[in-house]
Amino acid sequence: MKTYIDLPLLVSAKILAFASDGADGDLDIWKKSLPLLSVCHDWRVQGIPRLYRHAIVEIVNTEYKENSDEEERNHSEDEAVADSGGSDWDWDSSSVSNFNDLVSTDYKITTRVFSNIKLIETLGLGSMVKQLLFGKKQPEDIYKDQGGPRKTFMSVLEAMFHDLPDDKITKPFIKLYELEYMDAVSGNDAQNLCHVASKAAASTLINKYPNVSSINVMVLNPNEYFQKLIADLAIVYDKQLTKLVCKIPPMLPYTLTAPNLVELDLRLESSLHQSLPTIFPQSLQRIHISFDDVQFSWDMFRIGNESKAIVFNSLVNLSISSAVQFSGPDNLMNANDLDLVFPKLERLHLENIILTRKDAQAMMSHGLKRLSYEGSIITASQLCKQPLRDLDTLNLVWVEEEYPEETDDFIPLANEIFNKTDGIEHVRCEIRATYYYWSMVGIDWPYLTHLSLNFAIPFKKLFDMLPKVPNLVFLNMVICYRNANEINEVTEFLTSIQERYPEPSSSKIETLYLTGKFNQPCSYLCRQLLSGRAVENLKWYWPQLKDIKFQD
Repeated sequence: MKTYIDLPLLVSAKILAFASDGADGDLDIWKKSLPLLSVCHDWRVQGIPRLYRHAIVEIVNTEYKENSDEEERNHSEDEAVADSGGSDWDWDSSSVSNFNDLVSTDYKITTRVFSNIKLIETLGLGSMVKQLLFGKKQPEDIYKDQGGPRKTFMSVLEAMFHDLPDDKITKPFIKLYELEYMDAVSGNDAQNLCHVASKAAASTLINKYPNVSSINVMVLNPNEYFQKLIADLAIVYDKQLTKLVCKIPPMLPYTLTAPNLVELDLRLESSLHQSLPTIFPQSLQRIHISFDDVQFSWDMFRIGNESKAIVFNSLVNLSISSAVQFSGPDNLMNANDLDLVFPKLERLHLENIILTRKDAQAMMSHGLKRLSYEGSIITASQLCKQPLRDLDTLNLVWVEEEYPEETDDFIPLANEIFNKTDGIEHVRCEIRATYYYWSMVGIDWPYLTHLSLNFAIPFKKLFDMLPKVPNLVFLNMVICYRNANEINEVTEFLTSIQERYPEPSSSKIETLYLTGKFNQPCSYLCRQLLSGRAVENLKWYWPQLKDIKFQD
């Protein structure tokens, strides 16, 4: 019997890679991966560089009931973890000192900061750190810093600099504490001190971790002090950054150029008045831009005011998402009519985005392989007027609730799109309708291969519809019946398929995915509808059906 030690190096490397990739962004997973380093010498040699490439700072908001035994127990357990010393399980922990009310006076929130930085420094592995990661865990209904932005910022600094070795950090840090405890919280004084501490912290970090090439900020709520720290870190690591992910609206300085950046993932929000740098586009391979209430502009990739062209020489994957679709003259991302060039673009994802015809041609004229669009079916139809010959995957998502005015136009426009997709290997459509039942009358989708329906459709109507989708191999549908009579009707239909239809259909469906809705457990309905005879009949009528999956 083989042991872990006997495994081939390639297999061991894949196991360790899987563990370290899972630890990318989650301190708990990182912690649980550490025992792998004790399996054998080879695993330790291979695993240490993989696991210790992540320096993680995690902000944790915990809901508790004031003066409850549970709250006391949670704090005791946290302190036990935070204060355990002298081993590989020694965690930094800083806690915001006071607690604010949540919604009611019975429940409150404490914000704590945990990090593996002290362990990395204790082991002398700072040179192995390649990524600085800032994450956050919190109840879903908590969006703001629960100890105040300055307190959270100080907790982050305390976790990152537990020994506060640099006097430039120590002095403003101590002064901030004095201001907090003395209630002398002058906004300007505190802001200036935070900025001084932030700049000093960034300068100290690049000396501790000289090989960082990735900054990943997954903290969702904006905080001007934390944003300043991220901006200062981006500046000191500017020339060596290959990956920048910022899920809070960034306040990146104009002096940032990131000439070696390979991956850029930014969330923009106009209400925070964030500044944006001019990023060199030449080395970028992956871009993901998302925004809420501000229109993204290609100008952030424009080098020099005289240049009329932006060439993304290496870009393979481009994703641009908006929370709402803009309309009118302000919806153009290319107001300066720049010439965009994407010679290597393979994957394009757009959500609620309107492109000029010129930009659409630029994105789809050099061998685009995968196009995903979520939003207006009218915009999708305009986009699909471009040649689709090079695509191997087309994925369209339409949400009726966001575009109710398009309900009558959806099927005619979808017919127009899906009749142009001959030769595309994967053609997917997802419809999220608001009605209990939604009519599919009139569809003509000869090349569609995957269909997801987020609404209930009677099996009889489904059977009548499928000849219009002859190449369908995957169907995801909702099953939801309002009363016992409807359940009895569909049960009777499914158990009598062979009597109703003289021969099996020519359907190519291989996978049927059934989902429950409206608080009706899918597993219960499936027991009612798809037991014994019904399943046999479905597989008889759809002879290529291999798998039926259920999800509540």
